[in-house]
Amino acid sequence: MDNFNYHHLNNSEMNMAVINERAHKSLALFDFDGTLTRGDSLWRWLFFALKPIRLIKSAILTLPWLVGYRLGYISNNEAKGRLLSAAFGGMYAENLRNVGRLFAEEVIPQILREDMMARVTSYQSRGYECVLVSASLDYYLEPWARCAGFVQVLCSSLKTDELGKVGSGFAGLNCHGAEKVARIQRYIDSRSDCKPVVIVAYGDSRGDIPMMELAREAWWVTRSGIEPFTRSADKNTHEP
Repeated sequence: MDNFNYHHLNNSEMNMAVINERAHKSLALFDFDGTLTRGDSLWRWLFFALKPIRLIKSAILTLPWLVGYRLGYISNNEAKGRLLSAAFGGMYAENLRNVGRLFAEEVIPQILREDMMARVTSYQSRGYECVLVSASLDYYLEPWARCAGFVQVLCSSLKTDELGKVGSGFAGLNCHGAEKVARIQRYIDSRSDCKPVVIVAYGDSRGDIPMMELAREAWWVTRSGIEPFTRSADKNTHEP
């Protein structure tokens, strides 16, 4: 049950609804880029974390894969993995985590959508467990999500070697599409207490549809507003 369907309840009914939600450990799932933010965070992160010459070199080296992805010949997982490996390969992960904390403090607040963050706050106040499910990187998502009150972050991570340096590709898969569902299911299965129930999910792209289909109620986030998800609604959404 979404927060904005509560206006027709009296106080007694609303209190009972809140009690029931809490008893069932309700989950509210949120995509990050384009859902909680205005636009994508990846290129902002790259410009923030890298020196210009390294960013330019990385883009040139991976241009064939980026073009192939846009043309539909290469998967999101491969193209993004190539770009991030070229950009951060050989850098110390601990240094990137430090930069990620700064990015979370200085940049993310500037790109958040007030309407969506109000919904996150509303679910949290009603006892929902809010979970962030994103293909963006843990370096900046985890510190931001902790401050924003999310109970769990399911996101993409890069491989690191025994020296703590970033290697080639993702640690596991890019958290996109069906991988979002796999991560959510593992999170639910890992719970030894009352198993949480996915009540509501928010997304803005085709990569979010598998996650949204898990929920009792799902919402598309568009530039113009927030609308109920239907199985035919993805025709007007973007690809990532």
